[in-house]
Amino acid sequence: MAFALSSASGVRAFTQTVATKQTSVAKARAVVTRAGSEEFYIETGASTYSGNYDEALWPNWAQGKTDEDITKIAETELMHGRWAMLGCTGAWGAEVGTGINWFQAGSICTPEDCTGIVFPGQVIPLAPANSGFPQFYNVLAGTVILMGLAEAYRGGLIEPAFPELEVGDLHPGGEHFDPLGLSETLTFPLDKMKIAELKHARLAMVSWLGYMSQAVATNCDNPFGIGSETWPSYIEGAKGPYANWQDHVADPVVENVWKYIGVFQ
Repeated sequence: MAFALSSASGVRAFTQTVATKQTSVAKARAVVTRAGSEEFYIETGASTYSGNYDEALWPNWAQGKTDEDITKIAETELMHGRWAMLGCTGAWGAEVGTGINWFQAGSICTPEDCTGIVFPGQVIPLAPANSGFPQFYNVLAGTVILMGLAEAYRGGLIEPAFPELEVGDLHPGGEHFDPLGLSETLTFPLDKMKIAELKHARLAMVSWLGYMSQAVATNCDNPFGIGSETWPSYIEGAKGPYANWQDHVADPVVENVWKYIGVFQ
């Protein structure tokens, strides 16, 4: 009997301790949320900067995840979003400037011939005519080295290039990444800019999904690519996002998604 009573008391004590810790964590998260940048986040839930991870993205999404897991997921989301913003801008700008869509851009620099690289507004060639440059393997080596160094610095494989930088800091700022001190001004408060970047990053990731879907839907035999004899990269005259946008603006009633999936047509 004494053993049973002591066991029951122990269970109650353990339960109260866990409940107290959970309450403390909830209160701490609430405090972090109030002290954070949520005044700029008007959407449902909370941002990953708030500390209120139970509500970020969707309710209870953080359940079963450790703090390390959550930190890694938030970092991965932001990095993917930054690449998506660069990718969307680059794909659109390159097609506007050169007429070459993003999924066929690789064809202008191959091991056989890499002299077709022309940047929008370029007035001086990258190399003299008939010189054989730029050369594919030089471009490949330069890209691998530069990207490899950037990722090595970011991931901590190499010591930070500047003493004030810390591995894992996604918003380093300082004299090298914010030389004008914009993050310290009232016009560009850092908390607001971080939220704005996160929102743009999420939109860009959805946009890039649209770029890929558009490439298949408007160029392949099947809008979903199922059973298509070839893919956009190998289709002569395939249209990219800018060309599709021009078609849509010229005739929005006909040139839209319904045309390609066979609905309302």
